[in-house]
Amino acid sequence: MGNLSAREKAFIYVMGLLIIIVLGYFFGIRTINKKYDQYVAQLDELNARKAYLDQLMLNNAEMDKEISNLETAIGDVELSFLDNIDTECIEQYLLDTFESKGCPYLKSVDAEEIQCNPVLLADGSTSADSLECVRITLKYSTTDGFNVTQYNLNPDTTALATDPTAQETILEQAAQIGSQEIIDAGPQGYAQFISALKAIAAENPDCIKIHEIKAEDQVGFMLLTASVDFYGTNLTDRVSTDTSTEPYTSWNGHKNVDTDAGFIGYPYIVTDENSLWYKCINLDSSVTDLIDRPFAPYWANAAFTKVVSEAGGLSTFFGIDGAMSLNGGAATPNGEMIPVEGEDLSE
Repeated sequence: MGNLSAREKAFIYVMGLLIIIVLGYFFGIRTINKKYDQYVAQLDELNARKAYLDQLMLNNAEMDKEISNLETAIGDVELSFLDNIDTECIEQYLLDTFESKGCPYLKSVDAEEIQCNPVLLADGSTSADSLECVRITLKYSTTDGFNVTQYNLNPDTTALATDPTAQETILEQAAQIGSQEIIDAGPQGYAQFISALKAIAAENPDCIKIHEIKAEDQVGFMLLTASVDFYGTNLTDRVSTDTSTEPYTSWNGHKNVDTDAGFIGYPYIVTDENSLWYKCINLDSSVTDLIDRPFAPYWANAAFTKVVSEAGGLSTFFGIDGAMSLNGGAATPNGEMIPVEGEDLSE
């Protein structure tokens, strides 16, 4: 190396430098470039993956919104039906509506479960969910525009009436029968009946439907019949929560009613002095007519009816004087009303 000239030494240095540069390129820069290309490709892949995930997240957000909207729509449909049909609440609501509209003279009320078609799914199978319907049929009476009226012991003509006494009330009412005031007012009840039906039909048109109305002539007055359908659902996976407190979904009538003296079921003779019907007896005609008494043998039923009829009525049969019948009071043979002062039936 010491014998080389300066030019040869420079050449060797240049060649060595070139070799180092070439080796550096092949083993350094080229490798780095190759990894760079890999990193760029990986970055592109990650960017594409991010874009996909961002779109998926956006789709999920839109899907959540659609699900929320769908659940709201489902809830609206669910709440358009009654979630629970309580017949006693429905009947109380209907009776209160008719009474508030001035149509209180109820003759009968009946409830009937209406069979609804099953719910079919898209695959043709039957859904576990079902539609329910209860039909309430009410029958009301109009007045005749001639006779006096009574509703819910107003006026009170029972033996326990005190202000005024039953006897005075009956005499006052008897004097009003056929009065010009009553005749001028005319029969009452039809317009009030229609008004109540309109109010019921407008209450909740989605689940309350007027099924049928009917008017029957009864010689001087009418019997008015209305059938009202209430629709509900029986759902296995309910979305909504019904918090309704409407009178046809929850009880809004009287509570804590004292029934110790009897409330449902009227005996031949009321002997409980705590009862509003104390000292009242059934109408003879309702006893002397041969009716079915499932608790008694047919011969005993017939014998009882025959004996009561031949004895001259329940008061004579039981040996009771002065008891009031359901027509408002006892009467003397000449038709004059007499005070109720008979035997103490509570003993």
